[in-house]
Amino acid sequence: MALRAPLAVALLLGGLFTIAFVFPRVSYTRRDRIIARWSRWLLRACGIRLAEQPASGAQTLSSMHGPALIVANHISWIDVFLMLATTSAHFVAKIEIASWPVVGRLVIGAGTLFIERGKRHAVHQLNERIQSMLSAGRRVAVFPEGTTSDGQRLLQFHGNLLEPALRAQAPVIPVGIRYTDLKGRYSPAIDFTGNMSFGQSMKNVLGAPGFIATLHTLPPLAEPPTRQQAARAARTAIAAQLSLPMDDTVPDTLRAALKAARAPAD
Repeated sequence: MALRAPLAVALLLGGLFTIAFVFPRVSYTRRDRIIARWSRWLLRACGIRLAEQPASGAQTLSSMHGPALIVANHISWIDVFLMLATTSAHFVAKIEIASWPVVGRLVIGAGTLFIERGKRHAVHQLNERIQSMLSAGRRVAVFPEGTTSDGQRLLQFHGNLLEPALRAQAPVIPVGIRYTDLKGRYSPAIDFTGNMSFGQSMKNVLGAPGFIATLHTLPPLAEPPTRQQAARAARTAIAAQLSLPMDDTVPDTLRAALKAARAPAD
């Protein structure tokens, strides 16, 4: 464990160098390969073993080709790097992450799409970008809970960001994320909830003996007519796969953002 912290720091700094000096000189395909390899190294430095366990009739993310909207539950900032280690995808994240030290620059360089919660026009513009990417054959990943949980329940799934997949007629792929310690038990050290800072989360992760992170890919949803039905179907499928209860309580921070989004524009 003593060696993991300096290795993680070296990888983060190396990532900044790569984004600044390597990415401008290579193709997007080459970028995707670099991002995948770097993400795998970061997971190892954090003591995380990655496993893929697709459900019957589903593909692993690493074998997936073509456009898709990946819909997953959200537990930690590590979720993004789990998926980037297995597939090329553009992630949707709240705009605040862009200002995080080091990690903000890394996720910008990885092609993350940012959303300003509480601004309806921003959601509309983002959905147009997502639809364009899906129509061009790219993959986009969203966390429809809108926030992180402790991984022991599923919060409400909001359907706003699922609309582009319906318009582009792209598959909607539910993915369940689960973390355990090395003995297969729940570990709170992975949680990134409430007002926890990135630095505190990194300290918790690096201070733990290690984790097993499993991606449970599910079959594409049958073509639902509405985004709300797609959100409910994805949530139900992930809850069943992970054997998790569904919690309909809306966190206060997310409730405030949703209220602001419904308010009339000035």
